[in-house]
Amino acid sequence: MVDAAVIAGSSYSRLLARICGAHPAPAAVVRAGLQAVAEGEVETFSLGFPCRMEKREMRLRLLATPCRQGAPACVWVSHTAAAAAPDRQTYELEALGRLAGGVAHDFANLVTLIAGYSDILLHRMPAHDPSRPEIEEIRKAAARGAGVTAQILNFIRKQATLPGMVDLNALVAELMKLLRPILREDISLVVTLDPHLATVAADPVQMTRVLMNLVLNARDAMPKGGSVRIRTANMEPLPDSWPESKVRRQVMLEVSDNGSGMDPETLSRIFEPFFTTKNNGGTGLGLSTVRSIVEQAGGAIRARSEPGQGTAFTICLPGAGQEGEIADQHFLPRASHAGTETILLVEDEPSVRKLLKQVLEGHGYRVLEAGDGRQALCLLERYAHSIDLLLTDVVMPGLNGRELAQKALALQFGLKVIYMSGYADDVLLETGVLGPGMSFVRKPLQLDTLTAQIREVLDNPPVQ
Repeated sequence: MVDAAVIAGSSYSRLLARICGAHPAPAAVVRAGLQAVAEGEVETFSLGFPCRMEKREMRLRLLATPCRQGAPACVWVSHTAAAAAPDRQTYELEALGRLAGGVAHDFANLVTLIAGYSDILLHRMPAHDPSRPEIEEIRKAAARGAGVTAQILNFIRKQATLPGMVDLNALVAELMKLLRPILREDISLVVTLDPHLATVAADPVQMTRVLMNLVLNARDAMPKGGSVRIRTANMEPLPDSWPESKVRRQVMLEVSDNGSGMDPETLSRIFEPFFTTKNNGGTGLGLSTVRSIVEQAGGAIRARSEPGQGTAFTICLPGAGQEGEIADQHFLPRASHAGTETILLVEDEPSVRKLLKQVLEGHGYRVLEAGDGRQALCLLERYAHSIDLLLTDVVMPGLNGRELAQKALALQFGLKVIYMSGYADDVLLETGVLGPGMSFVRKPLQLDTLTAQIREVLDNPPVQ
């Protein structure tokens, strides 16, 4: 293992210690990110978080990339710090972000209930039940609701990566409902989808962010109107100018426009961190972050542009399956996810707690339930050393999930813990539940994913 503090250099470690001393959670996440870059697990690591420097409230953004020369474990780390401007617009945006985050959290609980009970009903129904199509439509609507929740959280705050199988055709088709309203009436949207497109292994939410950002950039490049084109296709093999890949079949996603275009100098800099051609800083993600997301999925991105001739961004990702293959995320009880252990379930939303208790008991587990941290501590004391797993919400009145887990581990050493939440990552970062070694599941919950993770955590040896 390579020590991230050594990679970053002693002076940079002192800077992190000075900034994050009172808040160890960001430092832990940064250390894990630098470790991943140093060992070649990811190409880049970027994180933004609030901090206090020289007695001023700042927002720090770190970017780490591997050195192309020298020792393999060498990592370049850069940072920018922006003062938190105490103007009215900033306060309004922060308030809007908090409001949107709170609404998204509550909506995540509602989607969990709709999807969860739909899955339970579908599992009980015979294949030819006349009511099945209607319930399947409810389940599909819940899945779209989960996507909307993720998009809200991702546009107001950065979210963690959750890899999965992605049908880019379905992603584009779904996103068109959001894209059309944000494009002006003088901009046409033309979509060409390959009906035999292979699936890709990527985070669907992150790929949504990438596509949305590229379309927003195209819109901004056409102040007098024009056309945005989105195209998907299988590419086999890749052109010689693209990086070699062990996967022969590649899936292409291209976003192009007939806008103002860019000169060669600007084109050569568009993927630099913090570079922008927009006076107000632009909208959506920076293109350096877009490239980072694509490269973390094992792909590559290229841009071509000429002044007055428009711009095209072409993304190639390794094909991960047969055409039309879509991952089934519905809840299907599996014997491998069952167990007889005792789980302490802590959730302050009664309806969600009722659903989770029903599901877990249906898998054979014994469930003790609590509506907050204080009730949970009473149960821990009452059933000392007979509880196998603590499954707890993070943001709760009184004790939050992390504080509850610390007290629970003091009462019962070696207790397994899984956190769950629908809040955005900057809120969770403050609680410390996103640090290395933490087991975390995001709301809206996929019940089969939850039961699989419970089984995995219970089967793993306790952390010493």
